[in-house]
Amino acid sequence: MMAKQQWGENLPGKTASSTVYDILHRNIINLNLIPGTVMSEKDISDRMKVSRTPVREAFIRLSNEALVTVVPQKGSFVSRIDLTRVKEERFLRESLETSVLYDLIKHHEKLKMYDLYENVEEQEEALRKGETTRFIELDDEFHSMLFKKADKSMCYNVIMSFSSHYRRVRYLSMSVSGVSLSNLKHHQEMLELIKARDLEKTVKVMKTHLRKLNIEKDVIYQKYADYFVDNKALDLVDEKELFQDFNR
Repeated sequence: MMAKQQWGENLPGKTASSTVYDILHRNIINLNLIPGTVMSEKDISDRMKVSRTPVREAFIRLSNEALVTVVPQKGSFVSRIDLTRVKEERFLRESLETSVLYDLIKHHEKLKMYDLYENVEEQEEALRKGETTRFIELDDEFHSMLFKKADKSMCYNVIMSFSSHYRRVRYLSMSVSGVSLSNLKHHQEMLELIKARDLEKTVKVMKTHLRKLNIEKDVIYQKYADYFVDNKALDLVDEKELFQDFNR
């Protein structure tokens, strides 16, 4: 599906608990640790050369984010993707992302955009090189920069804290040919619309961008059906529903 990263690397300046959490969180989100994977405290503590206490603390944090499921008498597992939660997480993200565009365009007259253009150029390079993980990181950075320029960084942190299931579906969507290029074009289009201060069209492109999770959905679900809580829930991300605002 995509290039895998080494997941045992240490992160400088972090406590043991935070390091374990950050590494596990990153690898669950980018699907290096696939849904349903058994999470052994002993195995992880041995591999990361830490005691079980920081691993247990990391499990608690991941459980609170619905990324790890703890089953009494059976153990801990990487949570399968819950599409009911995906739908709500996408709603949260869309609400905040469209609101920040309003603030950015209406209340920031002297908006410097050179770093946004640089980011999009780096996205294009990552796409050309086939660096999917790097492309997604730059995609996240692009959205983060919009919040930062509107002095709303805390709101973006809220999005990142409550979009773990949405982000995993997003990673799966990147395995479909053409999705990354489509996302790049959305970013390029948004930049020009923000520059022109066209709020209505910018919001429309943003909504299309955030709702574009189900392209080639049958291919994704057939290939990764075991990643989801319940195949019957897949209808919750029906394309007609996602795009109803633009079909009226």
